[in-house]
Amino acid sequence: MDFTRRNVLIGIGLATSGALASLPEAASAAISSSKSFSSVAALQTAIDAANPGDILTLAPGTYPDSLITVSTNNVTILSEIPGKAIFNGSSHIVIKASNTIFKGFQFLNGDYPGIVIRVFGSDNYLQDLNFFGYSAQKYINLEAGGQRNEIAYCNFENKPISAPSGNLVGVLAHPTIPGFHRIRFCSFKNILGSGGDNGNEPIRLGLGALSAFASRTIVEYCYWENTGLGDSENISVKSRENVIRYCTFQNNKEGMLVFRNGDDNMAYGNSFINAGGIRVKEASNIFCFNNYFEYSGVGGGASSVQLEYLPGNLRNINFLFNTFHNCGPIDLGGIGPTLNHWSNNLFVKTSGPIFMAPNKSTQWLGNIYQGSLGLSATVGLKFGAPKFTHKVNDYYRPIITSINRLSSVTGYSTPSMYQGLSPLNPLNQDLLRTARPLKTNQWDVGAIQFTKNLGTIGWLSSKTTGPRYS
Repeated sequence: MDFTRRNVLIGIGLATSGALASLPEAASAAISSSKSFSSVAALQTAIDAANPGDILTLAPGTYPDSLITVSTNNVTILSEIPGKAIFNGSSHIVIKASNTIFKGFQFLNGDYPGIVIRVFGSDNYLQDLNFFGYSAQKYINLEAGGQRNEIAYCNFENKPISAPSGNLVGVLAHPTIPGFHRIRFCSFKNILGSGGDNGNEPIRLGLGALSAFASRTIVEYCYWENTGLGDSENISVKSRENVIRYCTFQNNKEGMLVFRNGDDNMAYGNSFINAGGIRVKEASNIFCFNNYFEYSGVGGGASSVQLEYLPGNLRNINFLFNTFHNCGPIDLGGIGPTLNHWSNNLFVKTSGPIFMAPNKSTQWLGNIYQGSLGLSATVGLKFGAPKFTHKVNDYYRPIITSINRLSSVTGYSTPSMYQGLSPLNPLNQDLLRTARPLKTNQWDVGAIQFTKNLGTIGWLSSKTTGPRYS
């Protein structure tokens, strides 16, 4: 199978063969002139005097201790040769404008005590950036009040242990203005440390004290590997109405996707391969569906699923149509969580219990399991032996005669996309974005709906995410 970045994008319908290097349509339509510069001082002068639509490029070279401030709307700032303009030292960027494209740069082995890139405006695009070994508190912050900013095709790697504590990418929610931001096709790798909750999350959406604010940020098609020792939370969700979808967490045994604070969030279509899974703590009304867990919660400090009860939380937590293959025990939270639902999930385990810390208020519907439950048999958990086909670097996919085929049960709560986001009914597609049948009694149990065409797309990797010049 060919898992190149181009083939993955084309395979999931997000690019054509000539689209990868293009600028966002709204910005490129207004192009008026293009100018090249060989110093940051000259570039800054041009930014200050730019007309909307100007394209300004920085020549190849290393630029230490640089400050770039963008206050003019609708300006494109590029590395003349992608990846060849490099910032180090105490370099940092402030974007106070809107409709900015900032693309193709590297930030290597610098040392800045604050936030490397701060974005205050709206409709800005940060693309094809590489952060490696850069000592800083934070790499990118999307400040409260801006909307529709996008961070795409960026790599965040090897933040030094000695750097100030701070998340790599942060999104601050506004009390009345949802952000509608997107973080997509980014890679997060090799963040070291002592593990635990150190405030070094690769992505943080919101703040605990402001977790009632609606962010409506989408994190999609991103990749995590070996970041759990930097912080146990790969993503820390601390606001409302966010979506984490189609991401891959691989070889990341100490890190988890965490709904830490804030209600009304969802995660779907994600893959957890030899990695920690999903933890829910101070949150309610959470929907997790179409996710795939393989050896998740095995051999490290993280669990496949952990419901960590604090009074007043963990109400209406929904796990629907997920697949668990030889994972560590699923922690149901013991006494405390209320009215939580597990519906149409597929559990396969060859040794050890599937569940731990059972909760009597958990409701079960249409689930199929093979192995030892770890709790008393109950209605809604049916024993069976599913049959799969499996290829290297791909999922265990059900075959046509598998017991989970056409076996789903109705009666579960249906997730609805948050206002202003799409698609409206994301459960109608499976993990691989295959459309499920119109009749719900023809849906398969688990994350993957059977199809004769297996396709060529497995989970994401470091080769299919991050800067497109690498």
